[in-house]
Amino acid sequence: MLSINMQFYLNKVVDESELIKFLSKTLDLRFETFNYPDSQAEAFVMINNYEIGFPMDITISYAKGVTPKIDYLSLAKLIAMHYKTLVATDLPEEHPDKMNPYCWCVVEPKGDLVEMVEDISDVKEKEGLLLNGNSKKSLSIEKV
Repeated sequence: MLSINMQFYLNKVVDESELIKFLSKTLDLRFETFNYPDSQAEAFVMINNYEIGFPMDITISYAKGVTPKIDYLSLAKLIAMHYKTLVATDLPEEHPDKMNPYCWCVVEPKGDLVEMVEDISDVKEKEGLLLNGNSKKSLSIEKV
């Protein structure tokens, strides 16, 4: 049985095989995807690609009893720095807008955190994550 623990939107599409290797090395776990099955995997990565906004969405589900050695914000930071791209994920638990589904924590390629609001101006045509660049503001977290 799997439970969803982490979701990230990447501002560029990265190679799936290399992503699995990066996640496996970073988290010291075995990963699989639909395209790269592994009967020994401890986690599954679901990948979606989009035409607008952040073109790649990855959702990581862990096997029951598996706990990653780092939290989702630390992993988002490592992904952003490794792939030199923006990575959007959930706001930190202590953030006042945590429950607002349109507010996102975005990690910049150098590891800086910013808060951005989703652009919902064209909801009918939207598939993927499109953020409003004018909403960007600094986000400081003590523990990342």
